[in-house]
Amino acid sequence: MGVAVAANPALTEPGLTPYSSPSAPLPQQVPARTLWSKPATSPGRNIREVELPTISDAELRSRSRGILLGMACGESIAGTQAFTHLALELGESVVARGAAEPELLLDRWAKLGPELTPRPGSITTQALRLFREGFPAQGLAEATARVVPDRSGDGPLLRALPLAVAARREGALLKRWADQSAWVTHSDLTSRMATVGSCLLARDLLTRGLEESLARVAQALREEAPLRLSRAFRHPARGDLPESGDDAVAVLSQVTHALMVATDLEGTLQEVENQDQPSQGALALAGGLGGAAFGIDPGSRRLARLDESLRGRLEQLADRLVDFETREHAARLMTDGPPLGPGRPDGARSGG
Repeated sequence: MGVAVAANPALTEPGLTPYSSPSAPLPQQVPARTLWSKPATSPGRNIREVELPTISDAELRSRSRGILLGMACGESIAGTQAFTHLALELGESVVARGAAEPELLLDRWAKLGPELTPRPGSITTQALRLFREGFPAQGLAEATARVVPDRSGDGPLLRALPLAVAARREGALLKRWADQSAWVTHSDLTSRMATVGSCLLARDLLTRGLEESLARVAQALREEAPLRLSRAFRHPARGDLPESGDDAVAVLSQVTHALMVATDLEGTLQEVENQDQPSQGALALAGGLGGAAFGIDPGSRRLARLDESLRGRLEQLADRLVDFETREHAARLMTDGPPLGPGRPDGARSGG
């Protein structure tokens, strides 16, 4: 049963447009306080027919740039830009092709130099090694799991962040693309569902507070996520400590704890830096999610230290992602057709 919605005067303001999706946020006024203090609404309500928060085009572009530039700033603390370049290749591929195509992504990633790929021994690096040696895209993730068994990876969480903008108003499509992008190299359920969750979280943080965003992600993944991962999407209680380690769940835990007390992107990065031996993935994810939640200060010293060509490419991709999403969403509304994007390869299960 639909929920009646009162007229919203904001819809008449220039640059603001209403939208809806199967996993839409609910409208609210967000005060300029910490993410901890922003109110939450119940994620269990039927929200298919509820008007979603509006965001001006200028603010959306600023927040989208915040995701990509924030990720780069965070990762630069670790002295590398490997995850950022993987995300760039994925985002540019989706904008150009309208889908997350595994073989094309692997071709693009495999062409990156060793300095632009994750650390040796990581799942992603091992998968790219097998692909360069001639292993086909189909079955690559399963083969890599035999080389690096019993481990979830943080790489897919980061490289998939552009999808949070590319499919912002299409919750089912966002979940499917995130799962597909993770399954290129990671076959384990934890890595895949953590990737879906991080994309949904980035998408919701564009217009919502942390508590509500986490509740919505937990609701979206309630029947799919392993128990340990489900706990990472619970709003941290005061006094709780983040998980240690550098796997997907630990990285998510560390970043949500940082977001809980931060009031801007810089504060988010500092909170993660102050944790015990922060990983490259945690720093990059903190930058990406912090950028979604708070945006990025154009005068930031961290931003000024980024390579100019990399910064320009990230800013251009952010704008292209917004344009792509606006165009594709309008086309789907016009045709009332199914979301774009390829289906899962034969024999594979969808986790979205």
